[in-house]
Amino acid sequence: MTQSTSNSVSIRLKSGGHSFSTTELDVVRGATLPVEVVTLTAKITLVPVEFFDAEHAADYLAEVGMAPSINEVAVSTVPCNGMVAVMAINRHCYDELKASIPAGITFTTPLLDNETMSEGSILHLEHETLYVRIYSNGLRFAEAMECKNDADVLYYLASINEVYNIYNTRARAKGDTARLQRLCKKVFRELCE
Repeated sequence: MTQSTSNSVSIRLKSGGHSFSTTELDVVRGATLPVEVVTLTAKITLVPVEFFDAEHAADYLAEVGMAPSINEVAVSTVPCNGMVAVMAINRHCYDELKASIPAGITFTTPLLDNETMSEGSILHLEHETLYVRIYSNGLRFAEAMECKNDADVLYYLASINEVYNIYNTRARAKGDTARLQRLCKKVFRELCE
């Protein structure tokens, strides 16, 4: 878990658990302002705001084959660019956050942020998760993929390129930009930070 100076916490969720220590919550425990939790997981889907109903958050994940397990709870982000992200996170992690931060928590994800493009793609690599958003007169594709190694990153991008021809468009690298530049600089027409 990492925390910046602006009451933002980053939690990396792994299959079968969470990778934060409850002692790390001391940084934001008892915060008087709401804390934004950046959730890094591939178990995520985007839902258009007009179709989103918070009471059915888990159903959206189930519809795309990522139903929360008995040890998980579905959480959602605030609307951004007409979409809401729904994610499955560890129930114990969620309970600890709720109990430790009485001012409230909001969730966010690299798959959904304010940055958009008219044409091109945004690649965001964090730890073992690759987030890809493709724009062509609006959002055309958004996906989070678990990538255990560089070969996984290249495989997913090559597969996406077969459908969306992203190599011939402008791309923006975010997150682990050095790794993305090393892996992708030669395959994209333009890859910038």
